[in-house]
Amino acid sequence: MKFQFDLLPKEYKSLPRDIISMAIAFIAILTTLSAVGSMSFKNRGELVAAQKTFDSVETELREVIDKTGKIQPPISEITSLKSSIDFINRNLDTPGTSWVDFLATLEAAVPERVLITDLSPKNFNNMDVNFTLNGEASSIFDALEFEKRLKQSGKFKSMLKSNTEVSGANGSIQKFIIEFSYIAPGRK
Repeated sequence: MKFQFDLLPKEYKSLPRDIISMAIAFIAILTTLSAVGSMSFKNRGELVAAQKTFDSVETELREVIDKTGKIQPPISEITSLKSSIDFINRNLDTPGTSWVDFLATLEAAVPERVLITDLSPKNFNNMDVNFTLNGEASSIFDALEFEKRLKQSGKFKSMLKSNTEVSGANGSIQKFIIEFSYIAPGRK
């Protein structure tokens, strides 16, 4: 046999136990929903503030990137200049086989009162061609001095092809044509 003791006073026995449980559960659900709602509202506000901060920092970053892009060095111009410098250095290292020696020797042979007006051929791909040089001198002696200096350089074989005296408003000048060939080092 089972014994059962009921210690609850009679005034409390009149309330149904299911209604109290439902009320407590309802209050707990209501409290939970209000807490979740207020947290959601607070988080939404913080998220909007964080998004505004993120947008302002992103704008500043884009401005810095734009400014950095504007101060970048011109890579194509630098590359072009570097290749030109490399070409010059390569040719200066071996002047006996380059056109640098040709032009430097030719320039050194030009007297003070001689002006070179044309040099043919213009294509410097072949060193074994005869060159024709047109020029002007103040006298026939300057033209002959130029030819003599070309021969004395040891790098040119030259010949005065023609000489013409031209009178102008400032006096007379000598127009001349010299044909010459370049003797590269190692060839004679």
